[in-house]
Amino acid sequence: MDIELPAALISASIVTYWIRTSVIAFGAWRERRTTARVLPSSELPFVSIIIPARNEEHRIKRCLESLISVDYPPSKLEIIVVNDRSTDRTGEVIAAYADRIPSLRVLTLHHPRTGNLQGKAGALDAGIAHAQGEIILLTDADCAVHPQWVRSHVSLYSDPDVVMVCGYTLIDGQRLFDRYQAVEWNATHTMASAGVHYRQYLGCYGNNMSIRRRVYQQLGGYAAIPFSVTEDLALLQAVGNTGKTIRYLCSQQSTVVTEPCRTIAEYLQQHQRWVHGARALRWRAYLFVATTVIYWLGLLTALVRAEWVWVAGILGARMGADVLLNAPALMLLNRKHLIAWIIPTTVLFSMLELTLPLLALSRSIEWKDQVFITVPSRPRTASSP
Repeated sequence: MDIELPAALISASIVTYWIRTSVIAFGAWRERRTTARVLPSSELPFVSIIIPARNEEHRIKRCLESLISVDYPPSKLEIIVVNDRSTDRTGEVIAAYADRIPSLRVLTLHHPRTGNLQGKAGALDAGIAHAQGEIILLTDADCAVHPQWVRSHVSLYSDPDVVMVCGYTLIDGQRLFDRYQAVEWNATHTMASAGVHYRQYLGCYGNNMSIRRRVYQQLGGYAAIPFSVTEDLALLQAVGNTGKTIRYLCSQQSTVVTEPCRTIAEYLQQHQRWVHGARALRWRAYLFVATTVIYWLGLLTALVRAEWVWVAGILGARMGADVLLNAPALMLLNRKHLIAWIIPTTVLFSMLELTLPLLALSRSIEWKDQVFITVPSRPRTASSP
C-alpha cells in the first residue's frame, strides 16, 4: 500500500533542529557578551594552578614550557603538578624545570585512591588540598596555555558572585581528523557555554577551568561528589546546584591548546567516557537525543520515499544551522580557517551520532591505564555555600 509522505514529520525535522540550534546559539552569544574588569597588579589574588600527570613524560614538557610564559606576578602564583603514580620518567621531566619555574611544586602520589576519589578526581583533590591560592586553575599535562590564560580567568572573579569559570580548549593538528575534532570541540564548547547562560549545566572541559578554593572546600571537594568518569562535569554540576554564578569564557587569551586523538580507537574510547558521564544530564540528555531522533526520522522518511528535494532541504538546514552554531566562536578565537571544515564535520559526525548511545552499554571505562566500573547514580544536590 502506498503511504503518503508525512510532510509534518519532515517539517518537524527541520524546524526542531533549527529551534534547538537557535536556542543554543542565542545562549552562547549572550554568554560571550560577558565582560570583566581588568584588575591592577595590586588587586590580583594569589592563584594556584593544578596539573594532574600520570605517565606524561612525552607530553608534559610542552605544558611546562607554556607556563614559563604566563603573564602573572610570580609572587602571586604557584604551580602544583600532581605526579599520580607515574611509572615512566614524568617525575624526572618535571624536576628538570625546578630552576626555570621557581613557583613549581611537585606532589607525588604513591597509592591509588578509592571511592569518589578514583582516577583523576583523586589527583585533583590532592593538589587542591595542598594549594594556597584563592583561585584554583585546572589544566592537563598534555595542554599548553595562552600567556594571558591566568589573567583572563582571574578577571571574571572581580565579580564577587562568580565562583567558577570555564574556557574553550582548542585542538592542534593539521590532519583531516584533527580538524574534524577541532570543530567538534568548538561545537561542544558552544553548547556548554549556552548551558551556563541558561543555568543548565551541560558540560565543560577540565583542562580549562577554575574555581574559588573556598567554594570547592565548602562543597566537600571531590570526596563529597559522586564518582564520575567525567569529573569536570560532576564538579560543574555540584557548583551549579549551589545557585552561584558560573561563567564561560570565549576569547583567544583564555584558551588552552591540547592534542587530538591520534586514532579512531582512541577517539571512540574518549567518547565512550563522555557518553557515560552524560548520564548525569538526565532529562537534558534525553531531550537532546529526542530532537536528534526527530531530525533523523524526517531525513530517513524523505530518503525512503526518494523525495530528493526534501532530502536536500533537510541536509541543507542542518549544515546551515551548524555554521550558525560554530562560526561566531571560531572567528572570535582566530580559528577562521576551520569554518570551511564545519560542513565536512557535520557530515562525518552525523554518521557517528546515532551510534554514540551504544557506547553507554559497556559498564567499564579504560582511561590512563586504569579501568573504572561505571554505575549510574543520581547526582547529589549540594547545599549553598
